[in-house]
Amino acid sequence: MSVITKGKTFANGEQLTAGKLNQMLDAAVFSSAAVDNTKTTLSGGAITIAPSAITATEVAQSFLDTIYPVGSVYINATDGRNPGTLLGFGTWTAFGAGRVPVGIDSSGSPDTDFDTAEETGGAKEVTLTSAQSGVPAHAHKFRITGDSTPDSGTAGGIMVSGSGSTVNGVTGEPSDTAGEQIGGNTAADATSAHTNLQPYIVVYMWKRTA
Repeated sequence: MSVITKGKTFANGEQLTAGKLNQMLDAAVFSSAAVDNTKTTLSGGAITIAPSAITATEVAQSFLDTIYPVGSVYINATDGRNPGTLLGFGTWTAFGAGRVPVGIDSSGSPDTDFDTAEETGGAKEVTLTSAQSGVPAHAHKFRITGDSTPDSGTAGGIMVSGSGSTVNGVTGEPSDTAGEQIGGNTAADATSAHTNLQPYIVVYMWKRTA
């Protein structure tokens, strides 16, 4: 059923004039199909809105519906109820469990880890490899003194007694001041993980899906 009753009906072959067009528009009125007789009523061909037709709750929900369109994330630090119940509109699903939000970098620079919305990554704990630990395979040099008197070597060094003496498989001369490695270590991965968490605070997060 049409919600508007036309103000002029044209006959087949009738000449169209400006006056007839004006009459069609000026005399048109809304029909009963245009109102629900609850929130809106028809009076003299015009639609009247009932004083109580729009409640404060509906106004608030309309406002919230505007500022929280589909795809929005709602955060609450104390109330964990679904926003559909708490706010009275929309369909919401729990979002970002155990994760911290990061701003999107759509340029993909310096890397592509943050260039797509809802992309995930990162780890709570990390076990370092030998390369990551900063302690790869290495050896230390040692000092050599030419003094043949026992216990007279420089502190922390190795004394060479006499010509061509060998200490721990390394041969040195009294004139030497440094030797090759006395020992070394082999690269090895860490045996346990370390915490990899930034300072955080836990909140309720919901994403509007409809």
